[in-house]
This record gives sequence, C-alpha cells and structure tokens, in this order.
Amino acid sequence: MEMHIPDSLSESLREIGGIGGEHVYLVGGSVRDMLLKRPIIDIDIVVEGDAIIVAKQLQKRWNGKLQIHPQFGTATVTPENPDKPKIDFVTARSETYQKPATLPKVEPGTITDDLLRRDFTINALAMSLDANTYGNVIDISGGLDDLKSGTVRVLHNRSYTDDPTRIFRACRYAGRFNFQITDSDGLLIQEAISLISQLSGERIRNEIERVFVEANVSEIVQLLNHFGVFKAISKSWNVPSTFSCDFQTAQKAIAWASEHIDDKEIRANLILWMSFFGLENGNGLPLHVIEVLCYKLVLKHQLRRTSNTQKEFSDEEEIRCGFEMNGISLSKDASFEYNNGKWCIVDYDNENTYVYADGRIYRVQTPITAYRKLHTLFESITEDTEPSAIYQLLNPVSLEVLVLAFCNVKIAEMQRIKIGDYLLKMRPIKPIINGDDLIEWGEKPSKNFERLLKEIFHDQLDGKFKTKSDGYTRYQQLKNQERG
Repeated sequence: MEMHIPDSLSESLREIGGIGGEHVYLVGGSVRDMLLKRPIIDIDIVVEGDAIIVAKQLQKRWNGKLQIHPQFGTATVTPENPDKPKIDFVTARSETYQKPATLPKVEPGTITDDLLRRDFTINALAMSLDANTYGNVIDISGGLDDLKSGTVRVLHNRSYTDDPTRIFRACRYAGRFNFQITDSDGLLIQEAISLISQLSGERIRNEIERVFVEANVSEIVQLLNHFGVFKAISKSWNVPSTFSCDFQTAQKAIAWASEHIDDKEIRANLILWMSFFGLENGNGLPLHVIEVLCYKLVLKHQLRRTSNTQKEFSDEEEIRCGFEMNGISLSKDASFEYNNGKWCIVDYDNENTYVYADGRIYRVQTPITAYRKLHTLFESITEDTEPSAIYQLLNPVSLEVLVLAFCNVKIAEMQRIKIGDYLLKMRPIKPIINGDDLIEWGEKPSKNFERLLKEIFHDQLDGKFKTKSDGYTRYQQLKNQERG
C-alpha cells in the first residue's frame, strides 16, 4: 500500500526525524489513516530511549508550548505556528497484564515491544522518520495485509481478556472503516465478554461515548449488541429497536440547539444518552433500568435518601430484612451488586432501583429519565393553553429535554409548536417588573412578594401589559384584590 503523507505534515515529520534520528517513529492510527487515505487527526511519535528529550528539542525549534508527564515518559508539543501540528511523544514501552480487565504494568522497551502492545494489527504499524529510511513502514503482525483485506484482528489470543475495552474498539474500527471482525476474533470476544462487567463504570461510559462521535453509530451499536456487550453490562439492557431513528433525532437536536440556543451549557452527551435509552415509552428502556445504568456508568445522577436502617447490614439476607423494616418489600428475583462500598439493588419485578450504603437507603435520580416523563406534561397542553401556563409547565424542564422534544417529529405538531414558542420566544423574555420595582413600591421580601412578582410576569407573558406603567397598574390591581 502507498503512504499518502500531506506535504505540510511531511516537512514536520522530517524535522522530528532530524532531531531523533533512527530512534523516532510515527505510529498507530496516523500511519493507518495515511495508508487508507483518510484525514489524520492525531500525530503520535514513539521514541526509543527518552521521548521527553526529543520533545524538548522540538519545542525549542518550534518555539511552542511543552507539556511533560515524566512519570509516563510522555510529552506534547503545541507549536506557536498554527500551520504546524500538535505532536504527542511517547517513550517506547512494553506492557504486561497481571490480571484480566486491569491496567497493565508498563516498562521501557523497543519499537517492536511498543507495536506488540497495540490492540489490533492495523494499529501496530510504524513509519521510520530517520532521514536514511524515511517513509519505511514497520509491520510485525500483518497489519498491511489486514488493511488491504479490510480486517479487524487482535495481535494475540489474550488481547480481549487482557483489556475487554478492546471489544468496543474492534466494533468501532469495523464500523468506521467498513471492515470485518474475523471469525477467530469473534470467538475470542465471546470468551472475554463476561469480563466487561469487571471494568469500571467510567471506562465503559467513555468507550460508549467514543462510539457516539463515530459517523456510523448505528452499525457500531448493532455490532456491540450482536456480541452481547450491553447484556454483559446489565442483563436488562435491550437496545431499543428505534435506536437509529432516535439517535438521528438527538443529533438533529444538538445541531439545532447550537444554532438557536445561546446557552453554552447545553450538555450534548445528555441528549445522546436519552436517545440511546429510547425516546418512546413503548420501545425505550424502563425508567428503573435507566436509573441503574446511570448509577453503574457514572452518568449524571444523584442519590436521594429515602430512609435509614437501624444498623448497617453486610449481606443480601440482612439487607432484605432492613428494607422490610422500612416498608420496602423486595421481590425474590431482585439483584444485589456490591461495588465501591455501596450495594446496588435492582427490583425488576417492582421496577425499582435502590442504593444501600452506611445504613442508608437511597433512590437513584437522573435527568436522563426526564425526557420520558415529559410526556405526562403534554396532556395538559392544548391549542388554547396560555403562554404563562406553558411557561410554568416547561420552565422547570431542562433545556436538553425540551430541545430533544422539539426536534422529535413523533411528538404532536401542536405540542412541538408550543415547545418552540417557549424556547425561542418566551424563554428570552426579561420581566418588565422586577424585585427592585416592588421594593420601590413599598413591598417587603416575603412569600407574597415572590407570588406577586410571578403573577405580574405571567400577565406580561400573556400580553396583558407591555410597559412599566401598565405593570404598575396591574400591581395595584393585585394589591386591591388582596385588600378586598
């Protein structure tokens, strides 16, 4: 295969080769992508010896910024010239895994050691930057042949067992490049699939969120589902049949919000997760399953304490008794998982999720369930619902939920119009009458103060006045009603 190196990048790579000589290599995804004629995102350089020394010399030459992580033997050079690329330097190393699904032990090594620790053959490629051998590709595992045939293959049979996150990556690469995962890898994945449950929630969440940014999300999720990844995380996780359509709705909502909503705090990932769990009550995951997944994957959630047990219990039978004493009857099929000092208890029959720790019983609350609960609000919205009533209903709802609902064509058009009116017309409105005005008119801060302020603002929303003098007249009317 022919290497396609952009001229501007080649100039920078030759500079690095001039500094490090025969000991520096371009590695991994950037080599793969140049062979596939794809855009190059990250420039990763492996140095046999000391990557930090080479990075420091390049930083001086480029007059850039240098970030060093001496404990890892890594450094990043950000050039002053915006036409030059940011470069990540890594000292060549070898890795050994003491236990499955744990982080590896890392030691200095050669370029061969460094390539052998890679996940897949198509990523275990290096290109020499030395002036005498510039452009030569080092392939120790058949990566070039796998690129030609469109194959995703690990380097050794323990690879998925050593690091089960490679299961996610195998599916990502297969979906991104339209490659095939080999049959032998499929068997290895099945052998390692149960180890996914041993990964931390953060690592699983991060891997799924990397899927979200891929162009072929649906194909990748379908592959992950085929291998049983989601069931391995939680036995009740069924990917909704509407996922592809729901995810497109979420992407459309994020794009729409970026153009029409000024708030910089819209959480795009929250919108994506809502769609991932299903937008329709009939097809999406049950709310209690969403709650347990949010807890396990450390997604946005909080624990709301509901009661205390008389003492701290340490096993399933005792916990059941403690719950009974607090009026909570757990079904016989409820599942108990202990992690990081807390019990996660899922009562599938009664559709409840609890967290138990330090003698306290908690319920999981997450904004990711808010979209599905929004449907109950729609029941009170009609053509004749006044703006102030719409404002009262929708103001407590998060922007992510409302933007997602507005962009969901499955929601009734009348309701979508009302949501759009709130987002684009009512939400930006500032009160003509504020708290300082009421104080000037003789009001003292109190519950009645807040009620008056809210009622006057609602009259403004309904178009009952448009000037401060008219607002004052409305205030006097409300005060007269109080006296009469």
